[in-house]
Amino acid sequence: MLLEGKYGPQSGSPMAVRMNKDGSLAVVGSHGAYYEPTSRGDVFWVANQAGITTQAGLSATTPALTLYNPPSSGVNASIIFAGADFLVAFTAAAVVWVAVGTNPIAAATTGTATTAHRNGLLANQSQPRIQPLLSATLPAAPVAVCSLGAGLTGAITTVPQVLSMGRYFDGSLILGPGANISIQTSTASGTTSTFCTFAWEEIPI
Repeated sequence: MLLEGKYGPQSGSPMAVRMNKDGSLAVVGSHGAYYEPTSRGDVFWVANQAGITTQAGLSATTPALTLYNPPSSGVNASIIFAGADFLVAFTAAAVVWVAVGTNPIAAATTGTATTAHRNGLLANQSQPRIQPLLSATLPAAPVAVCSLGAGLTGAITTVPQVLSMGRYFDGSLILGPGANISIQTSTASGTTSTFCTFAWEEIPI
């Protein structure tokens, strides 16, 4: 296939395909990376509104914040972002994990549905098919797939700023039907001091 292009800015219509000096195709985003799915109402955010105490280690019981994709959802959840903040120092140094349960035929994940999750298209009232849960009970202890950082024991109130732990996954983790994802810590966090965030896009299967 032959592609005819032109180097440099253009105006008017029609316009040739824009090329770089080295002959490569010039591509520039028109909007933010997630503008299109967000404008369709397919992107959701959730953060716990009150502090949570995490369990010690990878636990099936009351993880800090959980996303669960029911087997009948009809969507995959493309994970965009996961993050955590801690307002009280740990009693012992801890790894902060993103952990997953991947058995699609396991028992359902249960818990208290959050009320604070929001569609990324603010004022859009459509609800996610993925279930964001507090105080969840997972069918089995999850497996850590990455770390967000380390929780330490120093007095965090003595420093001017504590960096938030977070990672953009940009769809490199996909929560299929029957799977769950949660944020966990290797030792228990300070009492009611953990705040977590997830952002995800729902894509029909």
